[in-house]
Amino acid sequence: MAVTEAAPIATTPPAPETGGRSHDRLRHWALGIWSVLALLYLFIPVFIVVLFSFNDNQGRFNFTWQGFTLRHWLHPFADPDLAKALTNSVEIAVISTLIATALGTFMAMALVRYRFRGRSTIDFFVFMPLSSPEVVLGAALLGMFLTVNINTGFVTIVIAHVMFTMSYVVVTVKARLEGMDRHIE
Repeated sequence: MAVTEAAPIATTPPAPETGGRSHDRLRHWALGIWSVLALLYLFIPVFIVVLFSFNDNQGRFNFTWQGFTLRHWLHPFADPDLAKALTNSVEIAVISTLIATALGTFMAMALVRYRFRGRSTIDFFVFMPLSSPEVVLGAALLGMFLTVNINTGFVTIVIAHVMFTMSYVVVTVKARLEGMDRHIE
């Protein structure tokens, strides 16, 4: 039995840095500046609305700056329509959250725990509202409600909110259930 020595493996020396880190740093800063500019562009209308809420204008339209005042903010809910709008928004949020949470949880449990025909089709339809713009969904639902001659109002708004938010519940609960032990249920 002969002992042989292995030949040493030739290694190449590391290449000198050619400014890759400075390029990454420049790209990082450029992306940050671009993101801030994009957010500012998106929030400019909000800033203008907030600014003009302090305008001392007596008329209905508020296009020219007349002076600074806090008069409009003294009693913000003195207008009964504004108070009713806030009440409706909170009621719709609570009702649609409860319904979407219950239906979405049961739907996610069915998709994770049981194998049945058409499961992939249901998964497709769960992700459909997430990938569609809200305006398109709202217009489609309004068109459907008007075609079927359903009076639009509080109930149809709750139905639309449940339809949109249920997908988020299904996706979130489904992801948690797939990694959870069945005995914990």
